[in-house]
Amino acid sequence: MKSLKVIFLSLVFTLAALTLAARYSPALAGPAVTIAGDPCSVPLIKKLAEAYAAKHRDFKAEVSTFSCTLGVYKAAKGEFDMGVSTQNGLTSNLPKGATNRVVARSPIVLIVNKANPVTNLTYAQLQGILSGAVKNWKEVGGADAEIKNVMLEPCVRHTISKQVVMYGEDLATLKPEKKGNPVEYTNRLVADNESAIGEQIYGYESDDVKVLTIDGVLPDERTLGKTYTFYQDYNIVTKGEPGEGVKGFIEFVSSPDASEVIKSMRHVRN
Repeated sequence: MKSLKVIFLSLVFTLAALTLAARYSPALAGPAVTIAGDPCSVPLIKKLAEAYAAKHRDFKAEVSTFSCTLGVYKAAKGEFDMGVSTQNGLTSNLPKGATNRVVARSPIVLIVNKANPVTNLTYAQLQGILSGAVKNWKEVGGADAEIKNVMLEPCVRHTISKQVVMYGEDLATLKPEKKGNPVEYTNRLVADNESAIGEQIYGYESDDVKVLTIDGVLPDERTLGKTYTFYQDYNIVTKGEPGEGVKGFIEFVSSPDASEVIKSMRHVRN
């Protein structure tokens, strides 16, 4: 009788151990949620996935990066569980059957080299720089140096030009020697060139560049969409309604905990 009791208790402890292992061991977790994005959207979704995984040990995300909106179209076709992209008006351009959720807004800012004395541009000065009418920093209060434009992020570039002015055909530009992550290259080119100005998603700028105000304003919850209008929608796309694993993660993105993550990346809750 005593041996049966020992065997029973052993089985109980074994089952408890297996249950805990299934819950907390990544090796025994369910299949990973696959996410497709682009360089402008991946940094935020990775942070959100990390925050969700910290509270749900059985959650795992595999994030792939593609060019511009290719990721969300792959998700819309069911090739990935979900897709993310920073773009305005995306819903109307998605294929039939796709579901889009705009969960935040991604501000766009101008970055310059830390050695550049300029800290602010007026809207009129920005128009002059992008149109090519203003070609030297001394025309806007800076040093006597040719303005070099870094415009590597397609979605960001298009948003700015639609609101401000069409880019001049003879703009002096800086480009990397080889293809790579446009967000990282934007930071690097601006950090390495004192006369550079780049367009960047707010929160993705590196520590070795500085952000300019526009008409004295930076984007935040109070100014975005009012006195500061340069931003893109942050979209999450699925093919139809998401399955349970994806649904839980998307619900988390709308929670107060996720709001803190979004704010830490300088995005603004939609």
